[in-house]
Amino acid sequence: MADRIAVSIVVPIYNAAPYLRKCLDSIVNQTLRNVEIIFIDDGSTDGSSEICKEYASKDSRIIYYKKENEGLAAARQDGIERASGEYVGFVDSDDWLELNMYERMYEVAIKENADVVFCNCYFNDSETDKIHLQPGVYDRKRIETEILPRTLAGISDKGTNSVIRWSNCLRIYRLDLIKSNGIAFGRGFRRSQDLQLTFETTLCANKYVSINDEPLYHNRTQGNADSLSRGYTKNYWKLIRPLIDKLYEDVAGYTKQDLSYYMHLCTFFFAVNGVQNEYEKSTFSFFKKLKNLDEIVKDKTVQNALKYVEYNKLHHYYKMIYSGLKGGSSWSIVFSYLKHNLYYNVYKSMARKIINGKVTKAFFTDN
Repeated sequence: MADRIAVSIVVPIYNAAPYLRKCLDSIVNQTLRNVEIIFIDDGSTDGSSEICKEYASKDSRIIYYKKENEGLAAARQDGIERASGEYVGFVDSDDWLELNMYERMYEVAIKENADVVFCNCYFNDSETDKIHLQPGVYDRKRIETEILPRTLAGISDKGTNSVIRWSNCLRIYRLDLIKSNGIAFGRGFRRSQDLQLTFETTLCANKYVSINDEPLYHNRTQGNADSLSRGYTKNYWKLIRPLIDKLYEDVAGYTKQDLSYYMHLCTFFFAVNGVQNEYEKSTFSFFKKLKNLDEIVKDKTVQNALKYVEYNKLHHYYKMIYSGLKGGSSWSIVFSYLKHNLYYNVYKSMARKIINGKVTKAFFTDN
């Protein structure tokens, strides 16, 4: 159908007024004009609604829908249900785009008949994210060997998580692929919901293109105190557990490939995030921290996942948390941290003395 909309751009919006005009200007001025722009106003109360209505009154491509607040996953799903383009993309309302982003990605998608196209991003104005997936065209065989496992997790040569960044905002997805396979966001997911859609579409994709050498998206990491990626997250483990269960269900139902090891590794890194959240980021009392850590460390799914994690391949920081989790109590987490910090403080002190203080500070920074 020649006049079919190229890309449906879904923009969930909740109380983003300080950043919203910059975001929306970068969308309505995209060089790809054959788009529909779907504003999902998730119950905003700060003036965002008025800004959305102003833009919608001036641009016939904009669909504006206001609803009661349900969270990001539900808002994105509402956008998918209203989308009619060949492809669908997502923009967070505090971020912004290079003006040629969707033209560049759509051209690649059409040229390669791709189900998913993945680009790189800037943090804020100019700091470029690392290359998560080498640029190129990936057929089904390469998707299974090079992309699917690392969409869940992986261990790099340095012992860190080599996961391919999950963000829905860095991808466009063939809309028919999503709808024909019954893929839908879990409406109650409140953390890392990007992973569900990215993983489930990759399970079904036959052609995947990475233009990850070209940053096209600007991810705001400064000035937004409400960003979910910043600071302490209340009830993190309760929020993430439904997603973990859904991913295990997806992996169990996928019979073409055994991805269970990578799912266990994914669970471990989620547990690491949970420990960091409760032990390093929270300002609770010591005993409140212990109580919250117990919820993670005594989780049977976590304890089972630890059996499959290759401890010797982990960076020493992750070994510390692994040992704490393996100990089976919040106190084992605390002792593991104390042992780790004591060892590395002594190591750094001794190393400085040995070399007479001539080595740069960076040499002693844990990576």
